Amino acid sequence: MLGAMTLPVHPTQTRLMRRRTPPTLPITPRSIALFRLGEACNNHCPMCSNSGRPEAWLTPEAELLQRVDWLAGQGMKRVVVTGGEPTSHPAFWQVIQRLGERGLVWDVNSNGRTFAQVGFADRAVDEGLQRAIISLHSHVPEVSQEISGVTAKGHREILCGIDALVAAGVPVMLNLVLTKLNHADLLGYLAWTTARWGHEIELKICFPTTVGRGGGWDGIDLRYSDVAAEVVAFVTACDAINLTWHLESFPPCAIADPRARNMSRSGFGETHYLDDLTGDRLYPIAHIEAELGCFAETCRSCPAFATCPGVSEAYARRFGTAELVPFR
Repeated sequence: MLGAMTLPVHPTQTRLMRRRTPPTLPITPRSIALFRLGEACNNHCPMCSNSGRPEAWLTPEAELLQRVDWLAGQGMKRVVVTGGEPTSHPAFWQVIQRLGERGLVWDVNSNGRTFAQVGFADRAVDEGLQRAIISLHSHVPEVSQEISGVTAKGHREILCGIDALVAAGVPVMLNLVLTKLNHADLLGYLAWTTARWGHEIELKICFPTTVGRGGGWDGIDLRYSDVAAEVVAFVTACDAINLTWHLESFPPCAIADPRARNMSRSGFGETHYLDDLTGDRLYPIAHIEAELGCFAETCRSCPAFATCPGVSEAYARRFGTAELVPFR
């Protein structure tokens, strides 16, 4: 089991600790790098987790191509291309072609809208796309539009983009960030998405983060206890139809399920994060997440501690850690 360090707190606050993880991680044939093309995006999600830094908005093409070469030189074999919205970058196809030239396999984390364009998904497959994770926060148009900051046309583009990816044979995972607007209808979301795309898609439910420029949006002012019942019902319903489900940023004890399969915040099992400003440094995802997450001291005895993501420090400072109950 990994070690833990106690965080300094005010005497009246709950004592917290953070898991210790190595600040470096060797690259292996199974390593996956999160490769951001910039924070530019054609959605306007009110809970956006991007930084909003002007210098991170749109990385120039030459710099991105250089980063592909650098990753290949480090021995990286797979990347998850993301943003912002990566497909909105004017050099998207040039970057993808360079990945192929350097022998890197790629996945995409996207809002899906560009894949609605005729031939886009087929070209992506031809250029080596392996998997896609697409953000669809609700099947209800009005709710989807508000959470994603899009028009009715934008919502239709998301759906049509997913249609095109599924038709092209790309394995698709749908990502839903929980908000006050959608958490009560997870079973409706499950029924609607499986009716449209079958049981081959995977579904991921993400507890919202307050890190980033949209962290203050009231729609994500949630506690785990606010959504636990709906998430448990969702997981149970997925199991009943053998649909693969994932959770992100959920301590297993928050839904009383030690099986909870938490993915990293980036979504596809990435092991490394490529610095999106310098482009020449790789950080272990596990180390980043250990720095962002924290635990109650009682969590140390929990058998799920080694793989639990914990909660954000901001969450623990605000709501405490009474929801964290170790499994016995």
